[in-house]
Amino acid sequence: DRPFFLFRFGYARSYDLRGMYRSILFSFVLFAGTCFAQGGHHGPRIGLGMATQTTGALFQNSSNLRLAPVLGWYIEAPLHQQVGLLVEALWLTKGSAYRNPAISNRTQNTYRYIEIPFLAKISTNKEPNGLFLLIGPSFGYLVSSRYKSWTNGVKIDDIKIDLTNSQRRFQFSGLAGIGLESERMTFDVRAQTSLTPFDRLLRVQNVVYAVTVGYRFSTKKKEKDDALEEDNF
Repeated sequence: DRPFFLFRFGYARSYDLRGMYRSILFSFVLFAGTCFAQGGHHGPRIGLGMATQTTGALFQNSSNLRLAPVLGWYIEAPLHQQVGLLVEALWLTKGSAYRNPAISNRTQNTYRYIEIPFLAKISTNKEPNGLFLLIGPSFGYLVSSRYKSWTNGVKIDDIKIDLTNSQRRFQFSGLAGIGLESERMTFDVRAQTSLTPFDRLLRVQNVVYAVTVGYRFSTKKKEKDDALEEDNF
């Protein structure tokens, strides 16, 4: 009998990948409740992603950068005075772009993912706001895939890949970043790469560099405002 989940080449091969991803989404919602209970932060996040592919490590690109927006929502809960848990739900584009000027040819591979990073957020000082570091795993689910090519500026191919029977839609990545935050805004630069730590062969990895900005809603601040109103009353 085959095991229910088989992790190989950085992917989860499963007969019920949707069920696994529903579990991760449920964890995201559960964490949201914890965030509000502990007086954390949450808010929208937008940014610019630069996707590429490598056969080695970060900054060893084997293709040009594929630019695309990053959209989503983040939730942050404090664990310690300088450490918090940051969980995000993002719409993220991975893929690659290739250009061959000699024959006026250009190709583009686009992979749309729902990405859920679980990150440790480490502040560099004890005071609120300021500089922070990000590190942790990220779980992605491939929603759609498309291949395009152009020759002499004329589109030759535009192929939507059928993922109905695909068993390689779940991807595990590692993410690291650095950022700055104020009372209402947060800014960071980050890089993530898919991981295949147990593969003896050299495999292509999906890499995304991103710059993101988020707005910070604080449930803790609201509680403080309510307390001040009661005192004034």
